[in-house]
Amino acid sequence: MQGSESMRPGEGLKRGSDARSGTRTAVFISRQRLIGATNGSSAYLLAVARTLKACGYTVDLVQPTPAIAGRTPALRTTGDMDVFASHHVRSALHFGRTFLFASPSIWFAGLLGFARRVIRRAGITADWAQDRPAAYAVATPWTRADLDFVRRSIKTDTDLVIADYAFCAPGLEFAPPAARTAILMHDLFHSRDGKGEDSVAMLSKAEEIFLLGQAQAVFAIQANEKAFVEQHVPGTRSILVPMPADPVEKPEPGLDDRILFVGSLTAPNVVGLRWFLSEVWPQVRASRPHAQLLVAGTVSRAFAEPVAGVNFAGLIPDLGEAYREAGVVISPLTFGSGLKIKLIEAMAKGKAVVATPITLQGVEQHCEGAVHSTSCASKFADLVAALVVDPCERKRMGAKALGVVREHFAVEPVHKDLRQWLNADPD
Repeated sequence: MQGSESMRPGEGLKRGSDARSGTRTAVFISRQRLIGATNGSSAYLLAVARTLKACGYTVDLVQPTPAIAGRTPALRTTGDMDVFASHHVRSALHFGRTFLFASPSIWFAGLLGFARRVIRRAGITADWAQDRPAAYAVATPWTRADLDFVRRSIKTDTDLVIADYAFCAPGLEFAPPAARTAILMHDLFHSRDGKGEDSVAMLSKAEEIFLLGQAQAVFAIQANEKAFVEQHVPGTRSILVPMPADPVEKPEPGLDDRILFVGSLTAPNVVGLRWFLSEVWPQVRASRPHAQLLVAGTVSRAFAEPVAGVNFAGLIPDLGEAYREAGVVISPLTFGSGLKIKLIEAMAKGKAVVATPITLQGVEQHCEGAVHSTSCASKFADLVAALVVDPCERKRMGAKALGVVREHFAVEPVHKDLRQWLNADPD
């Protein structure tokens, strides 16, 4: 177990293999569960961190709340996290790539969640046996212990402090006077219309503007949200920083009758997939009785009842294979904000995609002709049913999608403005 003079006993610190390689230092303050590129928001932060490192920064990560553990008392990080020279986690012990949380409440919640899963697998579907997601750690109220941890963790010679989500803006208070500050925006929360079903804490427009105004710059993930910052937060620099993608060489039309949905256990994914299964899937199966839907990711946990033709696979070891075999990738989101990273990922895999207009927010012009889009259940079903038997059309759409990714979402063009800001002299 490693430690540092700035840490108290029981607080984790992990150093990357190439620690202190940069000439400048940047610190991310994050309250999301960040163990690797395991979901869209984590992959986005890691992509930005890699760009910082490429620009000569040593990048540190500070996580000031044990709420990131949720109901999992032990978190094991992946090699993606080696971009960070250090990884500070409050109230966690560090053993190799594993952070261990000592809080009895986290252990109890983990055991209770495991017991409920066992009960559901035994066929008991009562309400008390259903999964209870942990609190959304990103938006949990800040405590004095959280703030003290940030204060101790940020060194006086730090050059840049980045708040991961607007909710982390209070941590920017502890940036050194000469340091620049920024917010990695991810989403425009007040614009999300979950109709009471959203899993994240909501902000009013005024609250969000106030938080975004605490930083000198905001990194916006898509054009609509960049425009919002420019219009409503005039004292803050708005920089377009989309999610970059690494496209495959050629389109992958996949197999007939194979459909894929990838998502984590968040309300937009759960609600969108529920809509697809109830309104769209029966029509697809009526046209294509042998059609099969693979649901990959933790969103599967929200669906205890079996559905004909659907495999709720959960986390799978090789998502690349799932993409290669899929003939069609769907994104049936009915609400949300930010850039839908699952869309960019599917396009970068050279896939034919059928999505709702919500999925295309901020990138509608780029994706025109490369993605089929509709909010009508019957039209959605018709598009999917036609594509699963047409490998030539899937190949054409995949080629078009790859062209869009190479032009608009490869790392060099999408992070050009970020690199310019990073390399510019501070005002």
